[in-house]
Amino acid sequence: MYHLRQALSGIKRAGLMSVACIMIMTFSLLILGIFLFATANLRELLKYAHEKVEIVVFLREGIEQATVDSLKAEIEAVKVVEELRYVSPEEALERLKGEFGAKSYLLDALEDNPLPSSFEITLRPRYRFKNIVESLSGQIADMPGVEDVSYGAGWIARLERLVRALALADIGAGLVVALAAIVTVSYTVRLTLYARREAIKILKLVGATDTFVMTPFLLEGGIHGAAAVVLSLVAIFIGYRVIGVRVPQVRFMPAGMIGLFAVFGIGVAMLGSFVSLKAFMKERNRA
Repeated sequence: MYHLRQALSGIKRAGLMSVACIMIMTFSLLILGIFLFATANLRELLKYAHEKVEIVVFLREGIEQATVDSLKAEIEAVKVVEELRYVSPEEALERLKGEFGAKSYLLDALEDNPLPSSFEITLRPRYRFKNIVESLSGQIADMPGVEDVSYGAGWIARLERLVRALALADIGAGLVVALAAIVTVSYTVRLTLYARREAIKILKLVGATDTFVMTPFLLEGGIHGAAAVVLSLVAIFIGYRVIGVRVPQVRFMPAGMIGLFAVFGIGVAMLGSFVSLKAFMKERNRA
């Protein structure tokens, strides 16, 4: 409790400097938080897209039933395949009519059903990725009786690239935030140290260890970081609620990401205090 009281006392004495430090850290963490928020939602979108990954295999016109059965068995034997559904031309036409809705009568003018029979293939969850979809589609396209293969890997690949780019942006933003936090907190704590240098000198004379002297200042940095984390999360949450009115599908950052964000914010703030303390103690030891 002594160390905590000293830390709070130090923040109070620093006054506007502490407020400025917290505000600068809040702004820095807010930038990082926005990137993390966007990444979390893109990952949810990518997860949803992977769940919808499906390969459609169009069969040649007039294909014999024996060939259909052989193809079905061969594809089902592939370990990445979770489910295979056969869609007859009649079923495909009924689906198309359903999509046309009230205008389905337009299709009644067709003399013959132009739609081919097909297979709809769903992959096992852990295999729903662009490279696997492309590889399997290429294998199936070369099988006898197959006219064409369709899959939505193109837009999933673009989404995956966007998620990777945002992940790199998160790292870049994290480095910038860490540097800003370390410099800001280090400067603030350094001013507090010089203001209390006589008290520190007395503590050292009566036998206080460096750890005892440093602990309140480390806590001071941690409190700065915690305050900035809370303020930035509140700002992000308000933004999330505003966006959620127009886009109900948007999600807030998951608990794990929030935890890492808090640890990061408090950690870099305490690191800033530590850097300043080490420099100060080194100067005192030389003196």
